[in-house]
Amino acid sequence: MKHHFFKKVSIVGGMSFIICLLVISTVQAESDPFYIGISIGPAFNQLDESQAEDYYVKPVSLDYDSAVDFQLKAGIFFNEYLSGELLFEYAFSFEDEKQLRTVKVDALLLSVQGKYRFPQPGPIQPYGLFGLGLMNTQMKAEIRSEENSESIKETDWGFSTKFGGGTDIYVTPDIFTSLELCWTMGLGNVNHIKYPAFLVGINYRF
Repeated sequence: MKHHFFKKVSIVGGMSFIICLLVISTVQAESDPFYIGISIGPAFNQLDESQAEDYYVKPVSLDYDSAVDFQLKAGIFFNEYLSGELLFEYAFSFEDEKQLRTVKVDALLLSVQGKYRFPQPGPIQPYGLFGLGLMNTQMKAEIRSEENSESIKETDWGFSTKFGGGTDIYVTPDIFTSLELCWTMGLGNVNHIKYPAFLVGINYRF
């Protein structure tokens, strides 16, 4: 029994060591493999408004405005085709405001995503992306009347997916801008959160 156990451990350990060596050698083969970046742009409302509408006694119809989407990312180029990113994203306040009510929905996302690149001659480098992450959402609703006001706050956690595409535009070998169109979709408890976003970014490679 012990012999089989140590055999399995040695196989798994050996495979892990080989994978680590391959990743390290691939990264070392890339010149300046790491990068950091910041992106910002509009996130367009595709949320399920019924999540908030259910809190109202009287029937209401919500229509959120677009939000501002902000991203911070740290990435690594594995080779000329593949790169990976750790992404922090915050969508500021999808909002519905009327005379007697205000409803705001924020979304915070921490995810990992992969990019498949299509190498081209010149500074323009297109890519497609897919990511998985952990999402936190907050819904704040305020109902006002002449006598008083009442506030409701709800926080949800769940997973999310992200997919889309864009292009990097190299200004110098170390600095590149990015244009990206991506779609974020919440899963489970946050499946009411769905939004496409158009982002403009600046990145530094080192």
